Amino acid sequence: MSASMAGGPLEALNDSLPALQKEMQSNPTVGEIARISIVTFSDVGRTVVPLCDLAEVYLPELMVEGGTNFAAAFQETRRAIEGGLRSLPKGTPIYRPVVFFMSDGEHQAPGDWTAALNDLRDRSWRFAPEVVAFGFGDQVNVDSIRRIATRFSFLARDADPATQVREIMNALIGSIRTTSTSFRDPSQADGLHLETPTEFFTPLPPMTL
Repeated sequence: MSASMAGGPLEALNDSLPALQKEMQSNPTVGEIARISIVTFSDVGRTVVPLCDLAEVYLPELMVEGGTNFAAAFQETRRAIEGGLRSLPKGTPIYRPVVFFMSDGEHQAPGDWTAALNDLRDRSWRFAPEVVAFGFGDQVNVDSIRRIATRFSFLARDADPATQVREIMNALIGSIRTTSTSFRDPSQADGLHLETPTEFFTPLPPMTL
């Protein structure tokens, strides 16, 4: 939610969130399996929607805040996953979480963000997520986007940042739909399914920390 998101990109993001909610409401298979949390970051990280059935909650309007602090994003995301999954009713099936990270800029805060990323991705942690990273806009640091992802990272291809945000949200919705649906059939439940068409996204080669 840094200043570079002002205008078209933020409008596109706010316009896309109801479509994500509608997917949960209109597709019982997805709504049954997927639990969503929304974490924003600028100078600080904020869990604006705790992990929940998104079909049943009020969606806040996201607002521009300050700078860009990747460490705050990763720290808050870990807290959101830990608190959200531990609050689920006993006996709820828990699959590996997926974090969809998106940014149009570079870390601006003092200090390195790698330790916070390592904590989020630490495979000894029970809830360590898959992290899919999306970069967009003219100021994005491609190497950072690659480092953040566990396996899959992408650059949005359209020249207009608002359109790029819209395509990222479409990819997120499609990926949630396809992955959740696959878990209804145990023979097809083989992990994450991404909906990232090449006409909209350039896949980036993975980078190890």
